[in-house]
Amino acid sequence: MEIGKTYNVVFTAGRYEIEYESGVKCIKKTPKSYRVKRANGTTRLIGQDCIMELKEVAVPTESKL
Repeated sequence: MEIGKTYNVVFTAGRYEIEYESGVKCIKKTPKSYRVKRANGTTRLIGQDCIMELKEVAVPTESKL
């Protein structure tokens, strides 16, 4: 993950749990985890070794006509 980019993430949250976060923006990177911000403004910590799938999402830009 790169800071400032938006992603869809699939990661393990426990031994048998898989969670999904869609359209989250990476706001901080540490040696073992990422801090991501959701669209509603809340943040979440995701461990680097827990990520199963990571897909960068193109954020639509607003065009002024």
